[in-house]
Amino acid sequence: MNSQLDITLEHYEASLKVLDKAGSAIDIEQALAILNARDTVQKALKEEKSIPNSRLHKLIELDEHLRNNAERITRAINSKTLDKLQSWRESVQPSAEAWWWKLDDIAPHPWDSWDWLWVSLSIVCSTANISLLVNIFTRFLDAGVGLLGVAAVTVPSILTLLQAGSQFTNTGKKGFHKLLDKKIPKQYHQEVKFALNLMMTGALAVFWLVLPSKVSNMYNGNGLKNYVERYLGSAERDFLKAISLNIDNFEAHYNLANLYEEWQDVEKAKKEYQLALSGNLPEAYNNLARLYILEKKYSQASLLLKRGLVLAQKNNSNPEIKYSLFKNLGWVRLEQRRYEEAQQILQAAISITNNTEAVKYIQNTGAAHCLLAQVLEKQKKSTAIEQWQKCNQLASNFNYDEENWLYIAQNKIQNKIK
Repeated sequence: MNSQLDITLEHYEASLKVLDKAGSAIDIEQALAILNARDTVQKALKEEKSIPNSRLHKLIELDEHLRNNAERITRAINSKTLDKLQSWRESVQPSAEAWWWKLDDIAPHPWDSWDWLWVSLSIVCSTANISLLVNIFTRFLDAGVGLLGVAAVTVPSILTLLQAGSQFTNTGKKGFHKLLDKKIPKQYHQEVKFALNLMMTGALAVFWLVLPSKVSNMYNGNGLKNYVERYLGSAERDFLKAISLNIDNFEAHYNLANLYEEWQDVEKAKKEYQLALSGNLPEAYNNLARLYILEKKYSQASLLLKRGLVLAQKNNSNPEIKYSLFKNLGWVRLEQRRYEEAQQILQAAISITNNTEAVKYIQNTGAAHCLLAQVLEKQKKSTAIEQWQKCNQLASNFNYDEENWLYIAQNKIQNKIK
């Protein structure tokens, strides 16, 4: 007589034959019959005291057949409802050793065929994350921003290292997969990991783009405050930190150039003004042109001032910048002996000071009159003395290269009185 094990094995074999005959038309009922048949075999195995080798060999062959068809069975079960086999397990609660209830772990999911792509992209993202983090850390370290720099890079550093650990270390992978298994089907693990990596890359990219610039602007503002309060050493350190964090902080370059010019370090000032030109700051064009005028490089100064005037008009710059650009361009034309042009340009500068609102922002309103007086003298016009008088009357906040004009104005006025 056939034992209970024989009967269950025959039933199990018959269910697999039905699977073979069904081809691609296997349905959920047939799949469930196979799983149920394998459950019955397992129960019979446990009840048998002695199992012949032939029976074990038969079981191994049938199980191998089942494994080879794992994908077909899984696809049939999950054809209408995604992860239906998972819901079956929740209902049946099979024992841990019942591997046949986990055919979806054996069978490759259609999405699994793309895992190589998601893994590759995840590695690319992880590499980019580490590179971004190193760049951020280096920028803050080079700037010497102390605790602020530490605080700025701590959080992204921890997140990046945890993410990299889940990608590259065995312990990290196991922990990460356990976390995913609780909420997300196995076939979507690589996609989820890539999405998380991509999100981290995006967050770090924003961090890389925004935070150093924000902190750089903060140091630039602090430097300006120190400059106004005449803590010039502190101002220089702040400007240098701002530039270290963001090399394209053009306002910091401009402010540092102003500081160096005040210290009469002309070469350093010129270098910083030149860097500030890339930010299209009209005031940088004006100040660099003025240094060129003092070096008698009139052609270079002229080009800078004309470009500065275009930018000042485009940017709707404040009246002081426009006034200085016109005044200095008139100065260039005077030195080039182009007196008619110089007169027109200086009169344009003076017209800006005639506006009662605009004049509030202009400190050296007398400078244009001093230059116009020189132009009129070169043209041998008697109205020059009027401009010398206004030069003397409006003199205030003259810089060292304009101080001589005031001296000439006072002599001209005294000689006129005599």
